[in-house]
Amino acid sequence: MSDPVERAVGSALPSCTVATIEPQTVRPGNHTARVDFENADPVYVKTATDTSRRLEREIAATRYAAAHSGVETPPIVAADAGGEPPYLATEPLPGTIFNDAWRDDGDRGRLLRLVGRAIAGVHEARFDRSGVVEGGDRTGLDLVGEDWADVLCRTVEWRADDWFPDRFDDLPERLVSVIREFDPAVAGTPTLLHCDPSRINVHFEPLGMLDWERAMVGDPAFGLVEAAFHHLEQPDVSEEERRELEAALHEGYRERAGDLPTGLERNRPLYRAISHMLVPQAFEDWSSDVDRPNDELAANVREAFTDRLERARAAA
Repeated sequence: MSDPVERAVGSALPSCTVATIEPQTVRPGNHTARVDFENADPVYVKTATDTSRRLEREIAATRYAAAHSGVETPPIVAADAGGEPPYLATEPLPGTIFNDAWRDDGDRGRLLRLVGRAIAGVHEARFDRSGVVEGGDRTGLDLVGEDWADVLCRTVEWRADDWFPDRFDDLPERLVSVIREFDPAVAGTPTLLHCDPSRINVHFEPLGMLDWERAMVGDPAFGLVEAAFHHLEQPDVSEEERRELEAALHEGYRERAGDLPTGLERNRPLYRAISHMLVPQAFEDWSSDVDRPNDELAANVREAFTDRLERARAAA
């Protein structure tokens, strides 16, 4: 078997007979697919095709979140970050995918309150320090990083190394420079952060989170700002609606956490700039769907990113 998902299934579940393999995502570094069997329940399989680091982080964070956070995580069926290829096999996460509800449900405020509650649930896992997740299990996470600013710089650097278009290859370094100038600190207690709470990763009924590959430990305010980016700074949300929905997001967070994270307003400009890094990073994925010349789009992306950097620098 040459396909990495097929080889991963053969290693993870050798006694199961594959009926179908349905690819879900393929991007630089990993493949994910739903696998149905003739003699077992279906699983989702993720493989790492470049380095095992992404799965070491995801396996550890998924197990830890299952034991210590307030949200559901996909139950792990089998995992081996040192396999050939590295793999993670999980059961399907029950509930409704946010993206499906977003398209079908007219009450967007209700949905954003649920997102706020989910983010607050993740933040119920608390720590005595910040850190990049490099491994661990349900009992503890292996964290590296000197302080919160260093954790953010390391995160920007590994995300850029992971995959980033050549036309924007100067942006991560500029962002790291602004982080160092801003020198953010966690005003409250560091918590577990999901760091990819997109519309396809949040589930409802019960509240759950998929895809812990980018998880880290740090300022809960960062997690809330990233959630606002993923759900509200999108083309299908107007500026007027964005303000109303952000209020709903914050309301849902308060319902579960009691209050918004300390230091949110102080650090928001920097966190918005870091969250926006995904726009140039994923440029090749989304630009083909926009009916405008690529060079024009790229210039707009660069201008918007620079604007966020300047706002963060002004708030430093």
